Amino acid sequence: MRAWVVASLVGVFLIQTGCSTAGRQLPGLFPWQREPLDRLAKQAESADPDRRREAALALGHKRFRGEQAEQVRELLTTLLRSDLEPLVRSAAAVSLGRLGGEPAVAALSEGLSDASGMVRADVCRGLGTTGAAAAVGPLTRTLAEDTSVDVRCAAARGLGNSQEPEARRALVAALDAERAAVRTAAWQALRRSTGAKKLPPERAAWEKWLADEKGGGAPKRKRFLFW
Repeated sequence: MRAWVVASLVGVFLIQTGCSTAGRQLPGLFPWQREPLDRLAKQAESADPDRRREAALALGHKRFRGEQAEQVRELLTTLLRSDLEPLVRSAAAVSLGRLGGEPAVAALSEGLSDASGMVRADVCRGLGTTGAAAAVGPLTRTLAEDTSVDVRCAAARGLGNSQEPEARRALVAALDAERAAVRTAAWQALRRSTGAKKLPPERAAWEKWLADEKGGGAPKRKRFLFW
């Protein structure tokens, strides 16, 4: 009981001082702050795009179950598909990634054809957040084919969250990309996903390493002496 009270007081302090994860307020941290789904759904229909964006982000931070979770997914999918404001579509993409699951991957994959490069980049972020094997194919195609360097870099970072061999092959291939930013993003993603921090950003070196490691293992965890 005492630990719960302390955690609550810390949370209130963070909210009052403006501290939050990734520079954003995380709505719904405690029971008395949770907004019902119907209120957020109504806010998502507001004429004010800032209000719609706030609703989309809030929906991704809350934990809904069962039928409500499906309603949230449908609402975010609708925002991603049809909202006129790119910032709202981007927020919906990020929240869909947090929800995860195959339906979210399918909806996000559609968003890769969005006219806005910013939205496509956040769709890649969402796909990477799901951690789903089904997200690797769309991210791989985006890394190879998208016309925006920023989107291709986002796709590389998304693939860096995957342990799938296909994701690593795509990242290795991107080490020969014509744009330096894409090559760097692919190298950093490979280092993060494999734990091979000392390898240079050269395709031949990574191909040899992956062959020697039979696809490369998960990043090595640091262990203390008493583990």
